[in-house]
Amino acid sequence: MFKIAIYSFLVSTSLWSCIPAYTVSNKEYRNAKADFTKQKAFVANKDLKKEFDILKHSKIYEIVDDSTNVAKITLHPMTTRTPFCGNPMIGSMITLGLMPSGFPYDISYSYDIAEKNTKKNYQYNLKVYQSLWLFNIFRLGKTFSKQSGKALLGNYIASNK
Repeated sequence: MFKIAIYSFLVSTSLWSCIPAYTVSNKEYRNAKADFTKQKAFVANKDLKKEFDILKHSKIYEIVDDSTNVAKITLHPMTTRTPFCGNPMIGSMITLGLMPSGFPYDISYSYDIAEKNTKKNYQYNLKVYQSLWLFNIFRLGKTFSKQSGKALLGNYIASNK
């Protein structure tokens, strides 16, 4: 019984020490700013929570709750194209988070926007990197949705140049 308690303490401590933080993979998108006039838009399917949070954090559109006289956005479920396993995490777990490890995310993000009589589809490839490291405790604000929103904003600006 004592051995089981010791093992569960060690496993939980090693997992707790692997604090995740996310970064936009494309360096030129990390400092992207939405310094353009934002179109007002209503999101029809806010039930896609992750997709909606990413769009909200991108600050591309001014999201409103009233659907009259504004563009209507329909989000599509995002798909991850990069399969990975947990093997890189083993080093972080064994060293109690002192050795960093990470996972790349390659996400296909798309939505439709309808205005008056037109409907346009936007598709973006978002690249976000997740690092697991004890010292990520100083980077707690770098969440998946915020960094994916930055990647979306950078892709949006690059495609509209």
